[in-house]
Amino acid sequence: MNAVTGLVLRVLLFISLYAFLAVALWLFWKSLTGTRLRGGTIAIPTLTLATTIDEEQVIQTFTSSDVVVGRNPDCDLILVDETVSGRHGRLTYNLNQWWYEDLKSTNGSWLDDLKIEEPIVVKDNDSIYCGDAVFKVYIKPLK
Repeated sequence: MNAVTGLVLRVLLFISLYAFLAVALWLFWKSLTGTRLRGGTIAIPTLTLATTIDEEQVIQTFTSSDVVVGRNPDCDLILVDETVSGRHGRLTYNLNQWWYEDLKSTNGSWLDDLKIEEPIVVKDNDSIYCGDAVFKVYIKPLK
């Protein structure tokens, strides 16, 4: 191999390396900024939460992908109970499933008889206990 061929091969290698790095940085930037690479939106199944407050049934329906449960007035589902923390837990739609996560609450969260210590998948008709308060989860499947 002569010197000219070696030089051409080195230049092509550097060009391909920089092209690869440029594409990788562009994809990384798009993932950080949240810009979609393809058009369209993700369909989220409707989430309905039902609880009883002062002997009155409260039913709320949500279409967002993030629902915060707690005693604070800025929570999406407000549970009026002394055993419920200000921001007790969060329901999040991720990987085509609804997940419940305890937000380091004082009295903990339970899914039926299972103590929730890390994010857990919830399904239709599950009951979640936040301290002494309880709410039922209803998920309307996508068509």
